[in-house]
Amino acid sequence: EPFWEISEGDAADKLIFCCVWVTVKRVLRYLRGTLDYRLVYRSANSTEAVEGFADADWGNDLNDRRSVSGLIVKLYGSTVMWATRKQQSVALSTTEAELMALCQASCEVLWVANLLSSVGWRVPEPIKMYEDNQPCIAITKDPRKARRMKHIEIQHFFVRDLVDKGKLCLEYLPTEDQLADVMTKGLAAPRFQKLRAMLGVIN
Repeated sequence: EPFWEISEGDAADKLIFCCVWVTVKRVLRYLRGTLDYRLVYRSANSTEAVEGFADADWGNDLNDRRSVSGLIVKLYGSTVMWATRKQQSVALSTTEAELMALCQASCEVLWVANLLSSVGWRVPEPIKMYEDNQPCIAITKDPRKARRMKHIEIQHFFVRDLVDKGKLCLEYLPTEDQLADVMTKGLAAPRFQKLRAMLGVIN
C-alpha cells in the first residue's frame, strides 16, 4: 500500500508538471509572436485627466471560488496602471464580486490622482470610473439595495462615500468595451486583440 501511494503521488506530480509545461509553452509562443508590440503613449488623446476601469470574474477558480479583480487606470487616454488580484473573500454573487473590484480600483485611481496632485498637477473631479455591472452601480446610489450585502458593507460605503463627496463618478460601460475584462480571464482572440489595442499596446 505505501508503494501504491508513492506511485499515485508520482503520477499526480507528472500530471501537474505536464499541465504547467503546456501553459508555459503557450506563454512563450505568445511572447515570441508579440516581440514587436509596445505600450504606446500619445499626447492627450482623451479629455479625461484620470479615469479608471473595474471588472471582476466571479468565482471561476474551482479550488477556492474566490473571484478575480481587474483594474485599469488611464491618464489622458494612455494606460498608466493595470493589475489583476485575487479577492480576499468569496463573493456570493457577480454583483458582490464587481463591488469588491470597484472598491480596489477606486483606491488605485485615488492614489494616482493624489500622486499627481502632490507634484502640482490639478486633477479635475469627479474622476470617472467605468463599470459594466449595472446592479453594482445602483447599489452605490441607493443604500436600500445593499441591505442583503451587510458582510461587504465597508466596500459599499467606501465607494458610495467617494461618489457622494464628488470624487468619483460611476459610469456604465458595455462589457464589450470594458478594458479591465482583459485582466480577469482569458478572452477569445478577436476580443482580446480589440481590448489590447484600446489599451495602447500596438505593433
